[in-house]
Amino acid sequence: MTNHLKKSEILFLYETSYNIPNGDPFTGEQRYDEETKKILVSDVRIKRFVRDYLNERGYEIYVVNDKSFAEGDESGSASRIKSLQNKFKAEIEAEEKRSKEQKKQFSPALFVMGKCIDVKLFGGIATGKGDAVNLTGPVQFALLNPSFNEVVLRMHQNTSVFTSSAENKQGAIGTTTVVPYSLIQIHGWVNPKVAERTGMTENDLKLMYEGLWYGTSGDGSSHSRSKVGQNSVLLLEIEYSQNNQKIYGIDRLIELKPKKDKKGEQLRSMDDYELDFSKLLSVAETEKISKIKYYTEIESIKSVFSGKNKFEKINFTENNTVSK
Repeated sequence: MTNHLKKSEILFLYETSYNIPNGDPFTGEQRYDEETKKILVSDVRIKRFVRDYLNERGYEIYVVNDKSFAEGDESGSASRIKSLQNKFKAEIEAEEKRSKEQKKQFSPALFVMGKCIDVKLFGGIATGKGDAVNLTGPVQFALLNPSFNEVVLRMHQNTSVFTSSAENKQGAIGTTTVVPYSLIQIHGWVNPKVAERTGMTENDLKLMYEGLWYGTSGDGSSHSRSKVGQNSVLLLEIEYSQNNQKIYGIDRLIELKPKKDKKGEQLRSMDDYELDFSKLLSVAETEKISKIKYYTEIESIKSVFSGKNKFEKINFTENNTVSK
């Protein structure tokens, strides 16, 4: 089957309100750039949104938050590979027999990893002795993605009903910081040559976009105490005409302009600013850009792109649930 994937860059915008978009794993506090006063969201956080959304819809996921597979001192990847090989044992045996007849090498680890949608998208590793696998993913996101606006973190205290020890007579008091409001831009890349190695298809990429959109704004792991208050705003796939082409500064094509002389840290909703797409529209007219695919549910943004030359609406897959 011919793969029609093209070299592309992704811009995904979503807003947050009084939550913790991406806490530091060591402190629990929101990732923050002290110099720019902007919050940061990691690629790992974004991939988790996608994985959890697709996992809930029945798709096989390699990197899961489940340690029940592990036995003894097994690593996470080793235990996950073992569980997948048990699940697909009959298929592995049939494929091994076929490979021997055709005198071809066969990797059981690679075979079961190919069953996982997140491996096709983001890559993965397996560390089994004699059957190690290291796949780079065709979809990658920036390591840390900053918000458009500056943010002043707010102190938030809460109490728990349960005591921290038997000696205490009342619940513990916790302190954390929350983000009053932010508009975050996630920057990503799609590499069609790498997609050939992981087997990612156009439909897989559509599923990823669907997971990105819905998995960030209320479904999956975004439906949690620290993530409620998030809304997807705009998704763009900027497709190049040739795979060796590149436009500098794709992540700077959209500008946020506050209204009524407000500062970035004073923003609390989309009513407080405008998004300027003039640079994006200019870039779309160049020969380097084949098309720009978009998805938004906000009518004012939709009207900017609707009917424009080279702009094409993204249609998510109609049947996004796997029957088990």
